[in-house]
Amino acid sequence: MSLQTLHHLYAALAPWSALSLLLLGRGPYLSRVRIVGSLFLALFVLRIPIAGWTCFQWVMSLEPNPSFTLTALLAVALLQRVGRVQLFSPEDWKAAWFFGALASLILYPMGLGLTSMDPYVLGWRFVLPVAVAVVAIVLILRGNRFGLILLLPFIGFLLGLQESQNFWDAVIDPFYGGGAILIALGICWQGIRRRKSLKSL
Repeated sequence: MSLQTLHHLYAALAPWSALSLLLLGRGPYLSRVRIVGSLFLALFVLRIPIAGWTCFQWVMSLEPNPSFTLTALLAVALLQRVGRVQLFSPEDWKAAWFFGALASLILYPMGLGLTSMDPYVLGWRFVLPVAVAVVAIVLILRGNRFGLILLLPFIGFLLGLQESQNFWDAVIDPFYGGGAILIALGICWQGIRRRKSLKSL
């Protein structure tokens, strides 16, 4: 297997998992036919040609390096949906969203030239891996399973599963960052509303 094929196989995991979750829906009951059909249909849709490119190639043109964090979170969500098991608690998911939101706010606005410092450069140095390792260790010691997810960028990066050689791309991507910001804002808004309702009692 060539290195390019390996990169493409890895890059396909995130869109396949996301599309499978979308096709499975949120209904309380999932038959085996629905599960198998959704998983294979997602694979088929990614192979549909549009204007000379497959859907997967169009997705890769938007994001050729899905982060290992996003891929793992989608895999956890898919396993929970299919297996009807709770791999992540609400606190684990909350840690995932707030980490993604914070990381994206550090990387993308500053990387667009809003400051004199470009944090993307840190992805080629030891600073970023050390910082992520510290966060992972703290979360694991607190019993938060998202800390285990943060170990995967190190494994994937060492195995060379991505085309990119920058550690930022192993940890976060625009889809994870943008989604995390929106969900984190929603969590904060719900917390504010809950506090207001308690005060009004």
